[in-house]
Formats: sequence, C-alpha cells, structure tokens
Amino acid sequence: MVTRPPRPASARTRAARGYTLVALLVGLTVMAILHASVLPLASAQAQRDREAELIFRGLQYAEGIRVFRRRFGRYPVSLKEMIETKPRALRKLWKDPMTGSADWGLVTLASPGQNLPGGGGMPGGGDRDPRPTPTPSPTPGGFGGFAKPGDVAMGPILGVHSKSTKRGFRLWEGRDVYSEWRFTEQSLLTKSGEIETPGGLPGPGFGGGGDKPPKR
Repeated sequence: MVTRPPRPASARTRAARGYTLVALLVGLTVMAILHASVLPLASAQAQRDREAELIFRGLQYAEGIRVFRRRFGRYPVSLKEMIETKPRALRKLWKDPMTGSADWGLVTLASPGQNLPGGGGMPGGGDRDPRPTPTPSPTPGGFGGFAKPGDVAMGPILGVHSKSTKRGFRLWEGRDVYSEWRFTEQSLLTKSGEIETPGGLPGPGFGGGGDKPPKR
C-alpha cells in the first residue's frame, strides 16, 4: 500500500492561518452589520430621552414664570431674575438639553395687543392675579411671539424655547421643530402641549399619558 507522505508543518500552519483569517473576516462583517442596525436605534432613543428632558425643563421655566408673575404682578425681564428672588421662583437655571447650553430662546410679547395669561385671553382661564397685569411694550424682532435667531429679546419674558433647529420625533403644540416648542403659562394650562406623533395619532406625551418626566 502506498501511503501519502505527511504534509509539511509549514503547509499546515498556512492552512490554519487561512481559516483563522476567514473566521475573522466573517466576525468583523457580522459586527459591522449589528453596529449599523443598533446604532441608529440607540441614537434615536437618546434623542427621545433629550426630548423628554426638554419638555420637563421647559415646563420648569414656565412654572417659574407663573410663580414670579403671581408673586410680583409682572413678568421677569431675565431668567436669572427668577433665581435671585427670595424665595426663588425657579429652582435653578436649567440648560437646554438639545444644545447643551444655558442660552435659551426667549418667548416675549410681539405686540401690545397680544393676550396675556391671567388676563382672560387664554383658553381655560387659569389663576388670576388680583393686581392688574402690566402691559409690556412691543418686543423688537418678534415673529409670532419668538425672538428671531440672532436678535436680542427685550422686555418681559413669557416663556422659553430651544434654539435647536432639529426636528423631533413628536409634536409639541402642533410643531415638530425644537426651536418652535414654546414653554409658557399656556403650556401649563393646556395639559402640556397635547403631544401627538407626527402621524397624527395620539402618542406618548408628558402630562397626557405615555412618557413620564425624568425622575429627579
């Protein structure tokens, strides 16, 4: 019987290395596919978490403005003024979670005839201050109650909004761009914006079932 001579050690080593390389390439390919599928989901969830935090912090400012107005009969002229009062109207100056900055957009009065909370011009009535509500002067640079990007908001502050121009996964008072999510006393009176999904169906929302504000 003729027997095949044993393969040289060098040939066996090269074959083993070849199998190892193939297995490594397959493993890297699988990891790349998993990474490509998981990363967008993780990124979307992180954005949703920031959205929930934006709503929580925005409503903190809205409540602080309401407390300040009832206490002093006027609106604050700066966000810092709400933490300088004794006791404070706002626990602290929250940062905008969408930008990471404490520089919020300010919602101010666009014209002297715009309705003010507590003056009977907002749906649902709400708390009324027994003292007359002062009529602020017109605010330069306002469009629909917003200060335009780059403009300096002047006069009484009615609320805040993010400066991020990204689109959200949900709607806030019918708007999906973060810079258009206004947080004012009206947001408190109308059950926090009546959040809906972009498809028009009721979705998870702060204050209306579904998502809950972040735990503190």
